Formats: sequence, structure tokens, C-alpha cells
Amino acid sequence: MIETTMIFTCCEDTFVCSTVLKQINMLYIISFSILLLSYVSAESLPEYINSCSRNDPNLNECALKSAKDSLQQFSRGDPNRKLPPLDPLYVSEMTVFVPNQNGFKLVFKENYFHGLSDMKLENLKFDLNKKIIFTEAIVNLDVHNKYELSGKLVALPITSNGDSSIKLKNTAIQISLWYEHVTGDDGKIHWKIVKHNIKYDIEKAVFRLENLLGDKVIGEQVNMLLNELWREIVADVGPSVCNSLIEAVVETLSVLLAQVPYDELMPE
Repeated sequence: MIETTMIFTCCEDTFVCSTVLKQINMLYIISFSILLLSYVSAESLPEYINSCSRNDPNLNECALKSAKDSLQQFSRGDPNRKLPPLDPLYVSEMTVFVPNQNGFKLVFKENYFHGLSDMKLENLKFDLNKKIIFTEAIVNLDVHNKYELSGKLVALPITSNGDSSIKLKNTAIQISLWYEHVTGDDGKIHWKIVKHNIKYDIEKAVFRLENLLGDKVIGEQVNMLLNELWREIVADVGPSVCNSLIEAVVETLSVLLAQVPYDELMPE
């Protein structure tokens, strides 16, 4: 590298010196810009995620181990990578009718689902030819929320609101992701998720509404009714919860996949 002090020493003409110095400064700026773009455009995997070779005959086993090792960090988000957290997962509102449209209307608001960072990954498979990712997991979810209850009790209109909670025990989740190869801004091949699907099965749900009508006896009766009808309630709220879950997962993965080229994600 030529130092600017050498330019002044070797140059007697002021105009020539000024011109050369400007050219050198412009060269520094261009070089720095290229270096900066190389860091911004293409990134390697975060240090908490281990890559697996696409040619590894035990690719699925390697990927499952890597996913298990990185799950907690990944699900809690990574501000440096602009990866939003998955735990807790936020769902703004869920509405159910107990036991049907003619019964109580129950609205759960400000729902925070905790537990995804402790999810137990059971299976992870890649079909690189069909471009499909499939995973199975078991998770226990604790939901903290607010409720609004309205309806009639013995022909009398009633309303109640307060804190509530839901426990979703041993929830089995199956997620399928379809992706395509696209050229990123860095000129390299990246994965882009184009389609997704989720299935779920909940072993048991437990509901608890606090301060129901300000009457402990009636409150216990309503809570008992909710827990007797947990399957019907889950059937109502399950689709919205699962849609929120899969959309959050896809959003976070899409950010990462846009940053990391295929050759870094799954090298040869």
C-alpha cells in the first residue's frame, strides 16, 4: 500500500499532488465500499447453528442434531441478525362460543404462548430433489392472556373480564415447508420458502379464568365447564394458533435464508 506521505515527498507539482491524492482517496473509498458490501450481502450461518453437508449420507441426522442444539437461541431471536423471537409467540385475539353460538362468548386477548424454546424436535427431513423440509415436534405451551366473557346465565345477561391462562399439554406438531432456489442480491443461490403446511394434535388443554363474575362458586362452575369442553374449544382456536405459529416460523426462517447462501447453509 502507498502511503500519502510518500506521495507528497515524491511530488513537486501541487496540482499533480492534489490530483494523485484524490485518486488514492477515491480508491480507498471504492475498496472500502466493496469490502462493506461483501459483509452485508452474504453472511455465514450464526455461530450457534452448525451446517451440514448436502452430500452427507446422514444429512437428516446431522440437521436434527444441529436444530436441537440451536433451538433455544434461535427461538428467542437474534437482534444482530434481525431475527424476531418465537418465544413467546403472540396472538392478538381468539374467540370461542361455549358450548355453542347460543352460549357464552369467550374472547381471549393479548395471548402470549410460552414454551417453543423448549420444544422437543423428534424428526427433521430434507428432500433436496423435491425441495421439501419436514419436521415433527412435541411441545408444552403455557398461554398467558386476558379474557372477556359475555352471555346469559339463567336468562340474565352477564359480562366478566380478567386474567386467564391456558395450558396445552403434549402438543404434537408436523410442519412441511416447500422452497425454491433463487438468486439473492449477493448473486448467490438462496432458499426461499414458497409454501407451508402445519398439522397438530393436542393431548390435553386446561383453562383457567380468574375473578369470574366476582363469585367464586360460579367461577369454578364456568371453569369446570370450559375444561369439560376443551376439545371443542381447541377445535375453534387451534387453526388460528397454528397459523400464527407457522407464519412466525416462516418469517424468521425467511430472514435467515435471505442472509445465508445455500452453499453456506448446506455446503457440498
